[in-house]
Amino acid sequence: MKTSYTLFHAFGIPVTVDLSLLILIFMVATGYGSLTLGLTAGFILLLSILLHELGHSLVAMAFGCKVRDIRLMMLGGCATMDSMPKKAWQEILMAFAGPFVSIMLFAIAFALLLFELPPKPAFAQDILAYTAGLNLILFCFNMLPAFPMDGGRILRATLQQFFTTRLRATWIASRIGRFVAILMALHAVYSMITKSHQEFMFIRLFIALMIYQTAEREYRMVLAEEQGPRRNPFAGFPFFNPQRSAPPPDDGQAVVSPPPYSRGATRVDVHKEN
Repeated sequence: MKTSYTLFHAFGIPVTVDLSLLILIFMVATGYGSLTLGLTAGFILLLSILLHELGHSLVAMAFGCKVRDIRLMMLGGCATMDSMPKKAWQEILMAFAGPFVSIMLFAIAFALLLFELPPKPAFAQDILAYTAGLNLILFCFNMLPAFPMDGGRILRATLQQFFTTRLRATWIASRIGRFVAILMALHAVYSMITKSHQEFMFIRLFIALMIYQTAEREYRMVLAEEQGPRRNPFAGFPFFNPQRSAPPPDDGQAVVSPPPYSRGATRVDVHKEN
């Protein structure tokens, strides 16, 4: 059964919606006393998420990356790219582009809310206040250092640019991301028990689960790209590097086994014919 549909193209990028988005729209629309206000709030939410993802996509395209599509779903938005920027500073700019769009939308809505001439009806004031608050939350939430969210990608790219390799930076960022995901899940469970802060409680729990799983998956992808089956990103550091068996001495015999030599190596005599 098909669960996603393409609505339109923006800058050549297909924008698709997942059927799960209906759940989010229903939750937002029914959260207000007025159906008109609720539906308008749902539309602004989708527009804000779309503009956020377009920020990522346009910067990525400027660096030569191909954006496959932008998907809007219950858990938010996702820009699917066939490749990521190769340079760390490019990834920093691409990751920050989405939150930058969100904070600019907050600034515009907040400025319009403060600008009192001419007087605005209560409906317009509510919409501007909702737009400002929503985009401020989107900015703060996405800037959490929870890889692979925007803040986590900025953390990974910064570590790669100034301190260490891409593989080690990904390992560090993915572990921090999983730790933040655990905290988010615990907060959602706490909300269930105490019946406080119940806004989008189950969605927060699903987002925490998604971050926890995706962080490890992206680390494994980088691991496969750069190191193959090797699992230790800190190899070469004395504290992290396990003791390896040394090759056998040169005693005129050949070893027909690959390193580390100690597992079932076969030693044979080598003779030189005159």
